Amino acid sequence: MSRPIITFTSDFGRRDWFVGVVHGVLYQVCPEAHIVDLTHDIPPGNVARAAFLLEAAAPDFPPGTVHLAVVDPGVGTARRALAVAARGQAFVGPDNGILEWALRHPGARAWTLTGARWFRQPVSRTFHARDVFAPVAAHLAGGVAPDRLGPEARDPVRLPHSAPEIRDDVIEGCVMFVDHFGNALTNIDAEDLARAFPDVPERALEVRVLDHTIRGLAHSYGEHPLGTVMAVVGSSGRIEFAQVGGDCATRLGIGAGDRVQVRRLRAAPPESEPEPPGH
Repeated sequence: MSRPIITFTSDFGRRDWFVGVVHGVLYQVCPEAHIVDLTHDIPPGNVARAAFLLEAAAPDFPPGTVHLAVVDPGVGTARRALAVAARGQAFVGPDNGILEWALRHPGARAWTLTGARWFRQPVSRTFHARDVFAPVAAHLAGGVAPDRLGPEARDPVRLPHSAPEIRDDVIEGCVMFVDHFGNALTNIDAEDLARAFPDVPERALEVRVLDHTIRGLAHSYGEHPLGTVMAVVGSSGRIEFAQVGGDCATRLGIGAGDRVQVRRLRAAPPESEPEPPGH
């Protein structure tokens, strides 16, 4: 039998003992678990950033994975704690929108965590990641059915879904996330391109952010010279802005929330002479 996987996402950083302590609780309850830290560098309290990261990462994990996500500015208040079953995986975290991607699935089911028998006792007022969410995630990884954790939650908190809009042969979206390399990921994915521009090659599209227009989507980071700014469908399946060998977001001055447009080029650049993106 393969080891169960538990991913862990938080805004705890790495300077303190919080991440390590949560690992300890996970292993105490489910010693056979394999723990994968997605990130602990979410800006403090930024629930939307954590929700996007979970959406980007979760599809790459196998069925049965348990995702523990804790960005919890409401810890100790009346906010609920949730477990969600969706997309063949389980998700555990506060009821503040962080589990939006799981809840968005038509077959998603959510439960309010009320079964104290599954918690670490005593439950502190300020560290529910250790005392509530981690033990519940570990019990799920160990095979406990989610409907044993508490009553079904009919009205979980939802985040506004930032789906791109397609109208008049233009996709309107936005930058969602800037990664460690300075690549700016958008909410426009390959399925949006196929729906808006069927049978149109990627080289025949242009992408605009702020006052920067990039003509043609690149196939890879390495097909243009060092220093070139490009748009490409990256590993997350989304359009991203990148600079070959550099930090695109800093160079262009773009960040989360900036509007993005994709439209058809009036005339596609010739195949033999790739046209460098505008800056």
